[in-house]
Amino acid sequence: MRSLAFLLLATTVGSASAQDDHGKFASVDIHTNAVCNDCKHRIETEMLYAKGVQSVTVDLDKEIIHVDYKAKKTDPAKLREAVSKIGYLADGVQPDAAARAALPACCQMTKEEHNAPPPAPPVPSAAPETVPAPQH
Repeated sequence: MRSLAFLLLATTVGSASAQDDHGKFASVDIHTNAVCNDCKHRIETEMLYAKGVQSVTVDLDKEIIHVDYKAKKTDPAKLREAVSKIGYLADGVQPDAAARAALPACCQMTKEEHNAPPPAPPVPSAAPETVPAPQH
């Protein structure tokens, strides 16, 4: 009988804890212009310093930054601004110009530019014709 009472008490306490956590955490998906693994690493690392952020994952194929955060400490607008300050588009928030200019050249490209095949190497020209020396 005691073990049944303990089991019921443990189940009730576990449910109460889950309800206490409800509403504390939230998540948001932010559309971005990140194009490469350097972008991904930069965003995932630097966003962890933004107030309230718990985790960040960047999906380059979908062009989405997924952020889990503490709802009492921040909100989606502040998170978009944080992405912008790193130098990237965040939904409708344009990247900070100075931060964008400081990114490596490949990270400043559009997705199309980044994924375009490299230009073909120049074709070496034929050896120049030799002009006979004038005869005297």
